Amino acid sequence: MDTDEITTPERDAKGARLTRRQVLIAGSAAALAACAPGGGGGTASPTAAATGAATAAATAAATPAPALKIGMLLPFTKVYAELGASQKRAADLYVKQQGGKLANRTVQFVYEDEANDPQVGLQKTQKFIEQDQVDLMMGIIATPIAYAIRNTVDQAKMIYIGTNAGGNAMTRETTDCKPTCKSKYVFRTSFSAWQVSYPLGEWLSRKPETKEFFLCFSNYGFGTESAAAFIEGLAKNGGKETGRVAPPLGNADFVPFVTQIKAQATKNVYSFFSGTDAIGYIRAWNQLGMPAAGYKMYGAGFLTEQDVLKEVKEQANGAITSLFWSVDLDNAENKAFREVYQKEYSLLPDVFAVQMWDGMKALDEALKKTSGNTKDKDALIAALEGVSFKSPRGDFSFDKSTHNVIHDIYIREVKTTGGQTVNTVLDKFGKVTDPGK
Repeated sequence: MDTDEITTPERDAKGARLTRRQVLIAGSAAALAACAPGGGGGTASPTAAATGAATAAATAAATPAPALKIGMLLPFTKVYAELGASQKRAADLYVKQQGGKLANRTVQFVYEDEANDPQVGLQKTQKFIEQDQVDLMMGIIATPIAYAIRNTVDQAKMIYIGTNAGGNAMTRETTDCKPTCKSKYVFRTSFSAWQVSYPLGEWLSRKPETKEFFLCFSNYGFGTESAAAFIEGLAKNGGKETGRVAPPLGNADFVPFVTQIKAQATKNVYSFFSGTDAIGYIRAWNQLGMPAAGYKMYGAGFLTEQDVLKEVKEQANGAITSLFWSVDLDNAENKAFREVYQKEYSLLPDVFAVQMWDGMKALDEALKKTSGNTKDKDALIAALEGVSFKSPRGDFSFDKSTHNVIHDIYIREVKTTGGQTVNTVLDKFGKVTDPGK
């Protein structure tokens, strides 16, 4: 419904109430009809004027809103290809569920491959802005790419809703904006590195048997930030790191790195890997007999997400991780999401699908408040800041100061029951807010 709907009794030929805009157009049409030739220079009849008004109003009501163009920057090749595919599935499904439209605007996605390369990501972002002239941007899996495009979207006043990349600096104030910093045009529906790994460190530090950890993590921005957050949490109750090894992102062989872990004495191991790296790491872990040797796997939740578990299955059993969602969360929104996703794709959803689903939901709710207007950037930003809803992950809202998501963090353990390997919830940290301002 038009937000300027009037309460006067003007209605069209079918009895439908007319908006203020439609009445003004109709009035103009009536005036033109009155002055039109063929009336002998006299006044047009009331019937002719009314017919002209109704026709003009009907035409205005039938005029379609412009398409809503969304630039989607996601990986469709290399180490995170499945993560990009998952987010594309979720975006497509959300819009399908809404009849192809958000706020009465037909949605047109422009998909591009970020290719796990910051320079490629920057080029695709410039293409979205200059060539495609999208209304806003979404996506990005890898933190270095999100950092690379921040200044470009900020200068272009392009609203960007990040649906994965979790680098802390993306929604924080930093010295000289290095490696990047928050922007009024940037929102994030996924997480920060701190939000995911600090709670796990704190939780484990409460127990005397889990105060010392060896670290193994992917050697790039988000990996190092995740490790730092875990150690910060571990120190809360006197825990400490005993050593570390950091394989490169997109590593082909994890056996040499797991061999290094096995060669040292600390049995508790914190890890961050995702996508095909996580699959390779868990397989090497089992190949070298780590569980039988007494080593225990802990980590950021992406290590054992559903995209990984569908490949490694029971090989991940017993791993304890932290994340803001589990496929087994017992809430109505999660059950409904899981059902519609499985029906559409014959797959269990994963956290990457949830992040995009919530990104689309947040945008949908904001556009309802702006009546579909994306040109007034300040109005859309204010609408996004005020968004809150029940998500498959639980309560969802944005921190108005940082534009980072506020959500619960769950401590989870991998178990296989009834032929399905999933993360079962052990504990929860409520409404975790990233500390960066």
